[in-house]
Amino acid sequence: MIQRFIELGEGYADVYELLDLIKYNKERAMRLAVFHTELNGKKVVSPALIMNKTEIGNFQAIYISTEGIPDLEKPSERLKLIESAAENSGIPVVHLDVQPSVIFGEKELYFQHLIGILRMNRYIAPLSSSF
Repeated sequence: MIQRFIELGEGYADVYELLDLIKYNKERAMRLAVFHTELNGKKVVSPALIMNKTEIGNFQAIYISTEGIPDLEKPSERLKLIESAAENSGIPVVHLDVQPSVIFGEKELYFQHLIGILRMNRYIAPLSSSF
Protein backbone atom coordinates (compact mmCIF):
# COMPACT_ATOMS: atom_id res chain seq x y z
CA MET A 1 0.00 0.00 0.00
CA ILE A 2 1.18 3.50 -0.78
CA GLN A 3 0.70 5.86 2.17
CA ARG A 4 1.50 9.48 1.41
CA PHE A 5 1.11 12.86 3.07
CA ILE A 6 -0.52 15.60 1.02
CA GLU A 7 0.54 18.93 2.49
CA LEU A 8 -2.12 21.63 2.53
CA GLY A 9 -0.17 24.48 4.11
CA GLU A 10 0.49 25.96 7.52
CA GLY A 11 -2.91 26.33 9.10
CA TYR A 12 -4.50 29.53 7.84
CA ALA A 13 -6.74 29.32 4.75
CA ASP A 14 -5.99 25.62 4.35
CA VAL A 15 -7.95 24.96 7.56
CA TYR A 16 -11.08 25.51 5.49
CA GLU A 17 -9.87 22.97 2.93
CA LEU A 18 -9.37 20.47 5.75
CA LEU A 19 -12.89 21.23 7.03
CA ASP A 20 -14.34 20.55 3.57
CA LEU A 21 -12.36 17.32 3.28
CA ILE A 22 -13.92 16.21 6.56
CA LYS A 23 -17.42 17.34 5.56
CA TYR A 24 -17.50 15.81 2.08
CA ASN A 25 -15.40 12.68 2.71
CA LYS A 26 -16.64 11.51 6.10
CA GLU A 27 -17.38 8.02 4.71
CA ARG A 28 -13.79 7.68 3.54
CA ALA A 29 -12.08 9.43 6.47
CA MET A 30 -10.50 7.05 8.96
CA ARG A 31 -9.30 9.40 11.73
CA LEU A 32 -7.92 12.83 12.52
CA ALA A 33 -4.41 12.86 14.00
CA VAL A 34 -3.25 16.01 15.78
CA PHE A 35 0.54 16.12 15.97
CA HIS A 36 1.92 18.30 18.81
CA THR A 37 5.46 19.66 18.65
CA GLU A 38 7.65 22.63 19.54
CA LEU A 39 9.03 24.78 16.74
CA ASN A 40 11.39 27.70 17.41
CA GLY A 41 10.39 27.76 21.07
CA LYS A 42 6.64 27.78 20.36
CA LYS A 43 4.22 24.90 20.74
CA VAL A 44 2.32 24.16 17.52
CA VAL A 45 0.02 21.49 16.15
CA SER A 46 -0.36 19.83 12.77
CA PRO A 47 -3.81 18.34 12.14
CA ALA A 48 -3.80 15.45 9.65
CA LEU A 49 -6.87 13.76 8.16
CA ILE A 50 -6.13 10.09 7.52
CA MET A 51 -8.24 8.61 4.75
CA ASN A 52 -9.12 4.96 4.15
CA LYS A 53 -7.31 3.47 1.18
CA THR A 54 -8.72 3.85 -2.30
CA GLU A 55 -10.52 0.90 -3.87
CA ILE A 56 -8.30 1.03 -6.93
CA GLY A 57 -4.58 1.64 -6.62
CA ASN A 58 -4.15 0.74 -2.95
CA PHE A 59 -3.39 4.40 -2.04
CA GLN A 60 -3.93 5.99 1.38
CA ALA A 61 -3.86 9.78 1.53
CA ILE A 62 -3.07 11.73 4.68
CA TYR A 63 -3.93 15.42 4.33
CA ILE A 64 -1.87 17.58 6.70
CA SER A 65 -1.65 21.22 7.70
CA THR A 66 1.90 21.55 9.01
CA GLU A 67 3.06 23.31 12.17
CA GLY A 68 1.10 26.55 11.70
CA ILE A 69 -1.56 26.35 14.39
CA PRO A 70 -0.54 27.50 17.88
CA ASP A 71 -0.81 24.87 20.62
CA LEU A 72 -2.09 26.99 23.47
CA GLU A 73 -3.27 26.06 26.95
CA LYS A 74 -6.77 26.57 25.57
CA PRO A 75 -7.12 25.15 22.00
CA SER A 76 -7.09 27.75 19.23
CA GLU A 77 -10.27 28.44 17.29
CA ARG A 78 -8.82 26.79 14.18
CA LEU A 79 -8.06 23.56 16.04
CA LYS A 80 -11.47 23.63 17.75
CA LEU A 81 -13.16 23.96 14.33
CA ILE A 82 -11.27 20.98 12.91
CA GLU A 83 -11.76 18.73 15.95
CA SER A 84 -15.45 19.64 16.17
CA ALA A 85 -16.00 18.86 12.47
CA ALA A 86 -14.29 15.48 12.91
CA GLU A 87 -16.28 14.59 16.01
CA ASN A 88 -19.57 15.70 14.40
CA SER A 89 -18.76 13.46 11.42
CA GLY A 90 -17.98 10.48 13.66
CA ILE A 91 -14.26 10.58 12.89
CA PRO A 92 -12.05 9.62 15.87
CA VAL A 93 -9.42 12.15 16.96
CA VAL A 94 -6.00 11.13 18.32
CA HIS A 95 -3.25 13.37 19.73
CA LEU A 96 0.44 12.50 19.35
CA ASP A 97 3.65 14.26 20.44
CA VAL A 98 6.26 14.29 17.65
CA GLN A 99 9.58 15.87 16.70
CA PRO A 100 9.47 19.11 14.66
CA SER A 101 9.98 18.93 10.91
CA VAL A 102 13.10 21.14 11.05
CA ILE A 103 15.24 18.39 12.60
CA PHE A 104 14.85 16.34 9.42
CA GLY A 105 16.89 17.21 6.35
CA GLU A 106 13.90 17.05 4.04
CA LYS A 107 10.15 17.31 4.45
CA GLU A 108 9.75 13.83 2.94
CA LEU A 109 11.89 12.34 5.74
CA TYR A 110 9.66 14.08 8.28
CA PHE A 111 6.58 12.57 6.64
CA GLN A 112 8.19 9.11 6.69
CA HIS A 113 8.84 9.62 10.41
CA LEU A 114 5.15 10.45 10.97
CA ILE A 115 4.06 7.43 8.92
CA GLY A 116 6.26 5.25 11.14
CA ILE A 117 4.64 6.68 14.26
CA LEU A 118 1.15 6.14 12.82
CA ARG A 119 2.02 2.54 11.86
CA MET A 120 3.60 1.80 15.23
CA ASN A 121 0.44 2.99 17.02
CA ARG A 122 -1.72 1.03 14.54
CA TYR A 123 -3.52 4.16 13.32
CA ILE A 124 -2.68 3.14 9.74
CA ALA A 125 -1.98 -0.26 8.20
CA PRO A 126 1.55 -1.69 8.41
CA LEU A 127 3.78 -1.79 5.38
CA SER A 128 2.70 -4.76 3.31
CA SER A 129 4.74 -6.75 0.87
CA SER A 130 3.46 -8.29 -2.30
CA PHE A 131 5.42 -11.51 -2.83
